[in-house]
Amino acid sequence: MDNLSDKHLGVIMKLMRHAEYCYQTLADTEVISHVYHAKQLVPFKTMTVKTTDDQYSLNYFGALAFGCNVFLQCHTDSDFTMSIANVHLKGKDKYEFDDPIVIYFCFPTLGIAVPLRPGDFIIFNALIPHCVSSRCREADEVMCISMYLKSSVVGLNDNLLPLDNKQYHLASRYNSLYKH
Repeated sequence: MDNLSDKHLGVIMKLMRHAEYCYQTLADTEVISHVYHAKQLVPFKTMTVKTTDDQYSLNYFGALAFGCNVFLQCHTDSDFTMSIANVHLKGKDKYEFDDPIVIYFCFPTLGIAVPLRPGDFIIFNALIPHCVSSRCREADEVMCISMYLKSSVVGLNDNLLPLDNKQYHLASRYNSLYKH
């Protein structure tokens, strides 16, 4: 992120804020309430980016990942809440409803493959085994953007919590054994 220009950071954060708006509008009320109440109890961080002109803060997502022309093997993620994937096609500035399918977002254990066109978003439960297919056309250059909130972030597992006396003692012993 540090290597991106303010302009590009702004575009990415605006996209993520629009994704959050869709998420807030479409996700089940129970899902939104779950994140809201967790935030009230634990002051976990979500993604915030400061540019020279603006500061962007997200309410639900702590991170994003980009994948270009990739496919993902079936896996699960330890995400705290629903995640979002968004698909883009290089060279296409305007997306149409009848654009061709570029990849499939699959849930093998459910027997479901969701076709995705450029510009599509999918909101999904990352605890259900999922994968992303290879491109439908090898000539396409497809970018998939994933937005998520890791459970470990909500649990404040970010190495900033102070150690209690017992943890400090054990960490010191460990460090003394392996400093050689």
